[in-house]
Amino acid sequence: MLHLKLDGYIELGDDLPNEAQSELNAFFEDANQKLLKKGAPKGKESEAAQVTQWSLKGDKIELQIVSGRYVRPHSAILRLSNSLSNLLGAKYHVGVRRTVATNYHIETELEKEPLEQVTIPFTKELKIEGNKAYLSLVEMDESELKRNYPDRILRRLEEKVAAQYVTGKAEFTRTIERSKKGLEKYKIREDPTETAVKLGWVKEFPGAGIWQIMPPYAALIRAVENIIIDDIAKPLGFQEVMLPRLIPLDVEMKKGHLGIANEIIWACPPISRDPKEFEEILDYVEITSTPPVELLQKKLRPPMFGLSYAQCEPFYELFAQEIVDIEALEKNPIKFYDKNGPTWRWEGGGLKGLERLNEFHRVEFVYMAPPEKCVEIRDQVLEKAITMIDKDLDLEYRIDATTAVYLEHAGITEEEKEEEFVKTYDLTVILPFETKSRPEAELEISSFHVHTDFYAKRFHFRDKTRKTVYTGCVGIGPSRYAYVTLIRHGFNYDDWPKKIKKYIGEKLPEPPQTVTWP
Repeated sequence: MLHLKLDGYIELGDDLPNEAQSELNAFFEDANQKLLKKGAPKGKESEAAQVTQWSLKGDKIELQIVSGRYVRPHSAILRLSNSLSNLLGAKYHVGVRRTVATNYHIETELEKEPLEQVTIPFTKELKIEGNKAYLSLVEMDESELKRNYPDRILRRLEEKVAAQYVTGKAEFTRTIERSKKGLEKYKIREDPTETAVKLGWVKEFPGAGIWQIMPPYAALIRAVENIIIDDIAKPLGFQEVMLPRLIPLDVEMKKGHLGIANEIIWACPPISRDPKEFEEILDYVEITSTPPVELLQKKLRPPMFGLSYAQCEPFYELFAQEIVDIEALEKNPIKFYDKNGPTWRWEGGGLKGLERLNEFHRVEFVYMAPPEKCVEIRDQVLEKAITMIDKDLDLEYRIDATTAVYLEHAGITEEEKEEEFVKTYDLTVILPFETKSRPEAELEISSFHVHTDFYAKRFHFRDKTRKTVYTGCVGIGPSRYAYVTLIRHGFNYDDWPKKIKKYIGEKLPEPPQTVTWP
């Protein structure tokens, strides 16, 4: 069930003469029979738009349009505006100045009854009774109507209600593979963060979830990173690139990350480069010796960038609007890896351990290929990651098929169909204790994705013959790999795996020593 009603007006460049009244009457009668029925499926013409009322008042044509599911009122008023512009311009030399929907009412039936209150922007009123929703939209101009705001509002309502029935990844997760039990071999039986601090391997930086990594732990992280590159990236033909970490808002939007805006750390540049603009800030600091938070807020622009959440965002922007050759990609798929600095995610202010950080290190794999080849590349990276975890680091792990990450970010959950390939795998290491940040005796350390053509559509790149182009990405985090390696093998360097020691050398670097620390 869908009922739509629009009240609005078409504003003209000048008043029309009285004789135009009869001509407009004929125009709207004809439009109801022809113009506004175009696009409605055969047999569904009754659900197309109809002008139910109209009147000419000075330089405005006020009208009311109703419809069912087809040829919706916002499309109808734009069609009428274009046709009137041609008709009135030719005969009376009067054009159309603007088109406005002053009131837009929607009645629809939702698939499910909301579990809690729903709010939607651009609505004056939203009332839900059972699974029936009644919306009254704010006034919209021509640009907003052309951009399909009413349809987008309706779609967003449906998505938000559906999302209320999703409790997270666990609801649509199935275990694909589980290693042999091995927790009895783990050297450390509780979170190692406190011990790492006492030994001087790490020191917490002001601000939760950010640590200063000292030589011993830095050596472990870099050793893990080198294994990832030498044993996974290079054998599979991935080439290193250096991708930006400041992600503009429009790229964040296309990537779907505005759906997880609460997890991104935003960058707000200063309003000016002129030092005089900031003189009062320096004065405040010199007098008070405290950070001038409120003054700074006044001197910053609105968010212009997000700090990179996934590292792969620039990869899709790299190919925006480009045309690729799918046959060439079959032979030589595009395969990059990036380790150009940290990744940032706002995990919140309650972080306590080294397992979950606001700033951390990852190696990001990104690839573009024909569909089957793209799935093959993802699976090859997964296979080598399992070998590293199982054979080199000797960890107990689990592989899960779960919600595709790009759908999750958009607030959509999809259970994989049996006949489809798995879009997302998570690699989780089992721990002998619950972590400090979450009551879980496990830690997800990698995810492996095939995006289908989701980002090809969002960033508008395509094959020259319009065949389907797939992309994918894999995130492997040396920070988390190092953390679980430490739990398994302990702080004694002699007990560490040969593969790790190969990259560090005979002796583990020492932390700095002062009178008071460590």
